[in-house]
Amino acid sequence: MTKTKIGIAGCLGRMGKELLKAVNNNPNLQFSGGFEIKSNPNIGKSIGTILDLDISELLTDNPHDVFKASQVIIDFTTPESTEKNLLIASDLKTPMVIGTTGLTRKTKDLIKEVSLSIPLVQSYNMSIGVNLLLNLVEDAAKKLNEDEYDAEIFEIHHKHKIDAPSGTAISLGEAVARGRSVNFDDKKIFDRTNNKLARKAGDIGFAVLRAGEIQGEHTVNFLGNHDQLSLSHKTSNRSIFVNGAIKAAEWIISKKSGIYSMKDVLGI
Repeated sequence: MTKTKIGIAGCLGRMGKELLKAVNNNPNLQFSGGFEIKSNPNIGKSIGTILDLDISELLTDNPHDVFKASQVIIDFTTPESTEKNLLIASDLKTPMVIGTTGLTRKTKDLIKEVSLSIPLVQSYNMSIGVNLLLNLVEDAAKKLNEDEYDAEIFEIHHKHKIDAPSGTAISLGEAVARGRSVNFDDKKIFDRTNNKLARKAGDIGFAVLRAGEIQGEHTVNFLGNHDQLSLSHKTSNRSIFVNGAIKAAEWIISKKSGIYSMKDVLGI
């Protein structure tokens, strides 16, 4: 059986290391290389030695070499790095799985442009639980109208997470907006500190906490005058994201050009 060759962007990052270990332990996959930024002090060293794994590849700062050696690249890095990787992917026609959060409008536009020539999976959260939650939230929003139920989203992550609200929280807010057939950007409220007005009907509010080593908790609250519905998901470790990303990587290599979500990958 031919193994799927997977390369990893930012392979010594928090998610990168977990992805690398999972790929290395999967008999159906082959780790084809990993790269980091030029300033990483481990450039040129054995990745196997760095992470105490039985692999011979050297850490490189040349993504082109890893893209050429791979059937698919998994990218959990930064918006700036993802943009550079997308350009290489487009040039070499290498599919990508993108789990980077905090994407800018520029990055999103580039994803759309590159997807015209290669297949891409882009998702802020690759767990089956969260993707099921997105469906539940959208369905609930259809039935709980904005005049009777206020929608508020609360999320908690570890103190190392940079972007806020999380990509998953934003996806949940977008699910509320889809369910109510409204424009998310017109309804989102990220900051009330300078807002001296009462809450408007239809607002989609966000509250964020960053502390400790919490992997991720998301709750969508629908609050009415007489009752409250809360839909939640809690992550205990990164393995759900790792497993989802690998599933997406195996799935995307046979697909036509386009942008795909984890719902497409999971068939939900």
